[in-house]
Amino acid sequence: MRATERLLSRRRVMHGVLQGSAVTLALPFLDCFLDGNGVALADGTPRRVRFAHWFFGNGFTAGKQWWPDKTGSLKGVTLPEEIAPLEVVKDKINILSHMNVLPDGKPNRPHVTGWQGTWQGTVPAGATVSAPSVDTMISDQIGGGTRFKSLGASCTGNPGTSVSFLDGGVAQSNEVNPAAMYARIFGADFTDPNAANFTPDPKVMAKRSVISALKDQRTAVELDLGAADRQRLDQYFTSLRQLEQQIDMQLTKPEPLQACVRPKDNPDEYAVSDQLDVTIRTHKLMGQLLAHALLCDQTRSIRMMFSDSTPNLRVAGEATSYHTWSHQEPLTGPQEKCKFYSMQTTIQMAEFVKMLDSFKEGDSTLLDQTLVVMNSDNGLAFTHSLSNIPAFTAGRAGGLLKTGMHLDLAGDPGTRLGLTAMQVFKVPINKFGTNSMETSRTITEIVA
Repeated sequence: MRATERLLSRRRVMHGVLQGSAVTLALPFLDCFLDGNGVALADGTPRRVRFAHWFFGNGFTAGKQWWPDKTGSLKGVTLPEEIAPLEVVKDKINILSHMNVLPDGKPNRPHVTGWQGTWQGTVPAGATVSAPSVDTMISDQIGGGTRFKSLGASCTGNPGTSVSFLDGGVAQSNEVNPAAMYARIFGADFTDPNAANFTPDPKVMAKRSVISALKDQRTAVELDLGAADRQRLDQYFTSLRQLEQQIDMQLTKPEPLQACVRPKDNPDEYAVSDQLDVTIRTHKLMGQLLAHALLCDQTRSIRMMFSDSTPNLRVAGEATSYHTWSHQEPLTGPQEKCKFYSMQTTIQMAEFVKMLDSFKEGDSTLLDQTLVVMNSDNGLAFTHSLSNIPAFTAGRAGGLLKTGMHLDLAGDPGTRLGLTAMQVFKVPINKFGTNSMETSRTITEIVA
């Protein structure tokens, strides 16, 4: 094909994107729905199955049995004290005990190795892992038709604390301020799917043209670059593709979504911190905003970091944090302070599950259409143990999963949980992890 013919062909494609976006972009959007879910709502529209990752740092109180004695159904089982707040949602969750990270002789880096092994599948010899995390692989699979492949929130005011990583070891930062999260999702760039009229914004169309022009120059620029610079340029164009995807969504009239309601109130600005009452307030506001983002199909993958991997949660007026108490209270004692904080964590875990379940969507709830994975970085907090790291799931992922069970994984690698989650969303992998963390076994007991 001659250069002029290629140029004309490209211009015709651009013309379709700029002038006929509602036609050219809608078809893969619908195919994605059908391929990912296969179950229709009562009105015939396909269900959208979502993913949520809820992280909490430091595990549970050192030396205490947080898991039930009985395995199998939780019906008729009284939950242990530290997870007793989950009693009200135990038919909507699964409890996974004795899930380990196996370091193969590599050093245990406190508050890091546990979530790296479970969530990235690899225990590194050094400080970083270049592998993507489970949530980003799921987001890549299900987020193609949304403005945001994923949205993440941190409730303690630290945007740099994240367990979400892109390929290449690039961390995804989390939003810390509910007002900023509102503006990002429901600000000027938000298109109401239930609005009667839709007119593409000329300024957005202009942005699309600029990005297209930049992409056209890529090949010429790469000829003059070394390998390292080409890798950096590839990362740059990856971010451009994500921006282009958001712009495409703004140029396309969205499908009506009955459950989508734009939040009326923008949260007030306030100083987000790891003070417990402030963290709980932030968690509630962020949870509501992320739920609305799912209902309005702005994203299908969310991240909630309730506490950092080294949690400095503290009660107002107290200088000592949860993390400090977990090393100061002896194992031989009752560890009342640690128990208080771990129970506050499970209270908020239950609140998150109840909140998702409170939003009706067709003949089910948002929780019914979501898989929530809730896990931590430690087992025995006092020693930063990599054994028996607590993990839970919630929601039925559109009927693909069962709930209401306690499963003892008997020391299996925590990558079984990540592999199960990825296969629910049809991420094209059959095994996950490296060395002793490698597994090809899903947790079949919770698969419907």
